[in-house]
Parts: sequence; structure tokens; C-alpha cells
Amino acid sequence: MFSREVTEHGYVTYPRRFEGYKWSKPIIVTVLFLAFYYMFMNVIVLFSAVCSGNLTEMIKNLKSGYDAFDTFSAFGALATLGSIAAAIPALMLAAAIFKDRPFSSYTSSRGGWNWKIFFIMLVPALIIIGIPGVILTLRENGNHVVRFTVVGFIMVTILGPLQCVAEEYIFRGLIMQTVGSWFRLPIIGIIVQVIVFAVLHPYNMWGVLSVSVTGLCFGIIAYLTKGLETSSAVHIVNNMIAFYMTGFGLGKIETNVNPTDLIFNAIALPIYIVVIIIIEKKFHLFDEVKKDDVAIFNEKKQQSQKA
Repeated sequence: MFSREVTEHGYVTYPRRFEGYKWSKPIIVTVLFLAFYYMFMNVIVLFSAVCSGNLTEMIKNLKSGYDAFDTFSAFGALATLGSIAAAIPALMLAAAIFKDRPFSSYTSSRGGWNWKIFFIMLVPALIIIGIPGVILTLRENGNHVVRFTVVGFIMVTILGPLQCVAEEYIFRGLIMQTVGSWFRLPIIGIIVQVIVFAVLHPYNMWGVLSVSVTGLCFGIIAYLTKGLETSSAVHIVNNMIAFYMTGFGLGKIETNVNPTDLIFNAIALPIYIVVIIIIEKKFHLFDEVKKDDVAIFNEKKQQSQKA
């Protein structure tokens, strides 16, 4: 049950509010996360490659960037999307082992994941990003060759959203919160995660600029909403359009992005942010708290120190 309003728990600098916070602790968590993620990712990719029956071809495709992106077969989807989705259990495991703060604090400063916020904000995401995105993609004139297998479609439908949420935990969660807490300035955390987000997406110049705008807007959204549910909602809508449209031969995913995508993101995402601000002013949706992670964690920490 929601019981109180957040008045002091800003999301980007949230880690500082936990008892025993030190600038070095996020580094240790990051090292653990990377170790687990590297292990999980390689197991998933190797398993997918072996099961596909063509180890060499799959490894080659994974190294070829977006032009050889395979989210259409079952094992292709598992390798490309599942390997990224593995970041969620990797971060959960790192947080559980080091115990510097609860995993739910990476999700939001409102006590964890809020499904009501996610589904409510999914609606304007579909209207503002989804429908125009489909129309824009249809204008690109895909090859009209259906590439999905039945199982591949199911795998994309399951793993696609998880891949998007995993990226939110990595960039808007771990990176943005860590840097924002170091400097005690949300804007620095937002900017740094934008840079990393753009660098790790191997597009051409227009693509990098488009991804930068996207990462900036996602960071602002997480800051405004005090969590990852809303940025995850719009991220899922954006990516699933690309996956579905390409799989059904109505669009394409490629390294060379055209300026139209940049213009679309630079217009649609700020409009979505304005809608978020309007919704917050009217309904105070992002002040609803499931539990106060800080109070619970700090009380347990103090009790353990006294024992």
C-alpha cells in the first residue's frame, strides 16, 4: 500500500542516502556486475551458437553490428537480446553479495518497481512514440520478406522488453546513479550515461546523435519520475517497433541511420517529457512510495552496528 510522499529522495543521487555510503562502493559493485555479466553473456551466446548448429556464422553475425542483427530466429534472439537481458540478474547478484544498498534502489527511489506507473506511462509512449514510429518506419519501404520464425517471434516478444529494461538498469541505474552520487549533481550523472550509451551503440554519425538524444531524454525521464519504469516503457516501445517491423519485412535495423530518425527522436521524446510533467502536476504519480528503502536499510545497518 502506498503510504507516503517522497520529498527528499532524488533518484540520481539516491545512493548517498544509504548508511555507510562511500564513493568506492559502486566501483566494487560494478566490478562484480561486470564479472557476472561477462559470464552470463558468454554462456548464453555460446549456448545459442552451439544450438543453432552454426557456431562460426552466429559469432560472425554478432561481431558484424546491426546490419547482421538477428532477432528473428529463436537462438538469434536469445544471443542478441538474451545476452543483454542477462545484465538484470548480474546486477541483482552483485547487489545481493556486496549489500551496500538494496537492488530496489537501482529501480527507483520510491521503493522498487511500480507496475501502475509502468502501464500508465506505456499509453502515452505508444501514442507519441509508437504510432508515429510505425508510420515513419513504413515510409522506409522494407523488403517485405518475413524473417520471423514462430519461436523467434515469441522469443523477441519475451526478451525484447527485458533487453530494454536491462539497458535502463545499466545506463540510467548503475552508471547514472553512481556518477550523480559522486558529484552530488544529477546533471553530471545524466551526461556521463549519455556518453557511455552512445559509445556502446555502433551507429554512424546520425545514429550516434540520435542515440545521444534518446539517452539524454531517458536520463531526464528517470530523473523526473524518480525511477526506471517510465524510461523502460518508452524504451520498450521504441525498440519493439524496430524488432517487429524488421521481422515482418516492413522496416530494417542497420548501422547507417538517416537524419529522419534523429529529427523524430528530437521532437517526439521532448513531447513525451512534457506529458510526464503534466501528468505529475495533475496526479503526483511519481511521489507514490511502496516502501522507504533508505529508512529500512539504515535502521537495519544501525542495529547491526550496535549488536
